[in-house]
Amino acid sequence: MNKIYCIGDLHGNTKPIYRLNQQVYLDETDIVILLGDIGLNYYLDPRDNKPKQDLSQYPCKFYCLRGNHEQRPSLISGMYLVAQASGYMYKEDKFPNIYYFMDVPEEYNIGGYSVLTLPGAYSVDKDYRLQNGWTWFPHEQLSEKEWYNFITQWDIPDYDIVLSHTCPLSWEPTDLFLDFIDQSKVDNTMEKWFQELEYRFSYKLWLWGHFHKTRVYPLSVSSCGGQPVMLYNDAYLDLDEGMENFSKNTYVGAAIYGL
Repeated sequence: MNKIYCIGDLHGNTKPIYRLNQQVYLDETDIVILLGDIGLNYYLDPRDNKPKQDLSQYPCKFYCLRGNHEQRPSLISGMYLVAQASGYMYKEDKFPNIYYFMDVPEEYNIGGYSVLTLPGAYSVDKDYRLQNGWTWFPHEQLSEKEWYNFITQWDIPDYDIVLSHTCPLSWEPTDLFLDFIDQSKVDNTMEKWFQELEYRFSYKLWLWGHFHKTRVYPLSVSSCGGQPVMLYNDAYLDLDEGMENFSKNTYVGAAIYGL
């Protein structure tokens, strides 16, 4: 079918992929892009194998963007770099159809589309996790050095698609913020970086997850007239349809289907 589908946070729950397969019948030519907090590299012990084994049952490729609730693939034993989508991604031999985007901003060609990936985010529940001895990753966000290296070497004026886990600051869905989180203690450095970046280039679609809701934003919030889309695991975006709808100036949300 040569189709590309995008889904938001799974958090180790692979049932949305099962439901996706029931609807579209994934084959070996398809790609499913997962927009972070996937739950594949969370425990860093054999418990991670179950969701990876679940995804390995499907014939398609999975391209995984790192969120905040997962380790950087470069720091995981058994991961190695391979050429993929006109760039490099990480993978491990035990699960050959699962690929992980680079730990830092990177450019790819996926299905003929120019794509910029922006991994990482801040865990608003960081203190709660640390207090309870739960998993938290100190390298969850991009560092200042990583961002500086990207922004000073970056010379691409536009992309078809931007993939990130979090979003520019002005797009944050404040109505979805958790009541028990003191927002004054939340580190929104990456959202501020993304906001500045958003002013500096053009794109057609910007897709992200993180906030556990599927929502199509108005074009008016984009500085270049691109389409911002937030995805959760309750729906998927058919990327080709979304791009076609955008090019025809029709509703991109029509390419989003419930799971």
